[in-house]
Amino acid sequence: MNPKVALVGPGRVGCAVSKRLYEAGYPLTAIISRSRERATDACSYIGCSTTLASTQLTDSATAEIILLAVTDDQIQRLAVQIQATNQFSKPTTLIHFSGLHPAEIMFHQSSPQALLSLHPLLPFANRQKAYMNLQGCPCALESDDPKALVLGEKLVGAIGGHSFTIDHDKKPLYHSAACIASNYLVTLFASACKLLISCGIEPDQTAPLLLPLVQASVENIKDLGPEQGLTGPIVRGDIGTVTEHLQTLQDNAPELLQPYLQMGIMTVEISTNSGRLDPKTALAMKDLFTTKIKELSSNK
Repeated sequence: MNPKVALVGPGRVGCAVSKRLYEAGYPLTAIISRSRERATDACSYIGCSTTLASTQLTDSATAEIILLAVTDDQIQRLAVQIQATNQFSKPTTLIHFSGLHPAEIMFHQSSPQALLSLHPLLPFANRQKAYMNLQGCPCALESDDPKALVLGEKLVGAIGGHSFTIDHDKKPLYHSAACIASNYLVTLFASACKLLISCGIEPDQTAPLLLPLVQASVENIKDLGPEQGLTGPIVRGDIGTVTEHLQTLQDNAPELLQPYLQMGIMTVEISTNSGRLDPKTALAMKDLFTTKIKELSSNK
């Protein structure tokens, strides 16, 4: 018999993970939200009885696993509140889904429970899309408790993912990597769309035009790795094209010039490591970027 699970915070993460666990045979004891309407909606989505919808944290007391799927700033307060008010009938594992915070953030001395951090390396923009994408998703596990890590591996397997462990002191660095790869990719895409709008292209046409380029680039990374998958004027050593980019950005989108310069320097390094950009051209590229950065700094 799988352990019983209670969900606190039926948002996109909580609903997607709980639906997977419920379908894998993990009984649910409560779906808890500040809004009963939201909790009821989550029950309907997950497929469990709407009688499990609740607004009371104490309804999680009969669970052996409590999923704390709330925002980072709420984790510590709610974990302490749950442990301070609940009378647990069985040993319980508290699990949060933050990519930043260690499991230890949930510690409460008067009621020490097993603590685990489980972070699916996945953007949760929509609960149904996330539910589908959990299949094959890498999930970071972190805990000082070996038994909690074993449980985490079982849960990740149940939701269709595959697990890896990370040390608690490396979580901020790990989460920064995830943010750059996912969040900033979206920001860069939005910036590229904005430039196309400045070219006279209709806003609703910018994403369809750019998405094939992005998707092909991701496939190149997947098949060849970042160094050999890199394309474009920098890895080709085309200084003239890059110089034109700098001028047009300065004239038309000055807010993007500094990011372009910083990423350009990093791209030169990747290009050099790939063996496709010769050292002399790489030095000239770096000099172009650093000179422009100094010029911008002196003009402030």
